[in-house]
Amino acid sequence: MNDDQITELARLLPAGPEPDLSADRLQMLKERLMLEYRQETRDSRLTWPTRPRRRARRPVLAALAGGAVLAGFGATALALVLSSGGPAPASPAAVELLAKIASTAARQPAPAVSNLEFMYIKSEVSYAVYNNGSQTPTIEPLHERQIWMPVANVCDWGLVIEQGQRTSLAPSAGSGPSLAVKCGPGSLDNATYRLLQSLPTDPRTLLSQIYGFDQANGEGAALGSDGEAFVTIGDLIRETIVPPSTAAALYRAAALIPGVTLISRVTTVEGRPGIAIAWTNSQSRYEWIFDPTTLQYLGERDYDLSTGRPVVTGNAAVLQRAFVSKAGQLP
Repeated sequence: MNDDQITELARLLPAGPEPDLSADRLQMLKERLMLEYRQETRDSRLTWPTRPRRRARRPVLAALAGGAVLAGFGATALALVLSSGGPAPASPAAVELLAKIASTAARQPAPAVSNLEFMYIKSEVSYAVYNNGSQTPTIEPLHERQIWMPVANVCDWGLVIEQGQRTSLAPSAGSGPSLAVKCGPGSLDNATYRLLQSLPTDPRTLLSQIYGFDQANGEGAALGSDGEAFVTIGDLIRETIVPPSTAAALYRAAALIPGVTLISRVTTVEGRPGIAIAWTNSQSRYEWIFDPTTLQYLGERDYDLSTGRPVVTGNAAVLQRAFVSKAGQLP
């Protein structure tokens, strides 16, 4: 069922009783449910399991879903976001750290990679699971996750090994023509190395493209456009190997996102000390964790703040990255 169908269904239903919630709380609930619905819908369209994105969404009351998508984003909206009348800019401490991280990334050597190779990333991960509609998540045990992503073509049979299960990253035979995946370098939510190489390296241009991509894919309902842009960049740097110039641009773009802050003392899920770049609203907090000495990316941690106390909903600690000749091969 698509958005238009759900909106029409909601219009035909009889009006319900007046809500007990205040208008502000009701709007917040609608936005949160809309975000969850969009995630459920997008996940159902994928024909292979890609990197975790917007994880652990609960079932959604679809009748509240209509009419929440922002229109006409892109470069004009980015200019508005960055204007003096918009949300508070990134904190000076976060901007300074991101500049150092970007400079460090830019100095890394650019590898020579063939189109037949795969990006290999090994991580320790744990994500929240909402069982039987529960409002309280259960965090799954920490476990190893290995992924092999194609360098040039998303249809080149990548692989995920997680919790003893091998999952081929290839179009599903039963997906049908309406769910067919477009082969090639991928997109911002399923990026190959070649796609990452093709991204603009001007931070404002890159950030405008990210905002536009999120808007076009129905993101931004609950986190807002700034939070979604932060999450999209986090997805790009977590389970890929990012070319040095692109990595530098992504970190400099992150410094332009309103609400980005620095957290001086954090620890990755497997115990490494770090420093974090974070984005927070009343519902969620997302942290990217870096080594305080080398400024290398170590992992991430996500929190649900909606219950009044921070509840961890996702952990990822990257242990190894390399290029290999075929899916399943270890460095």
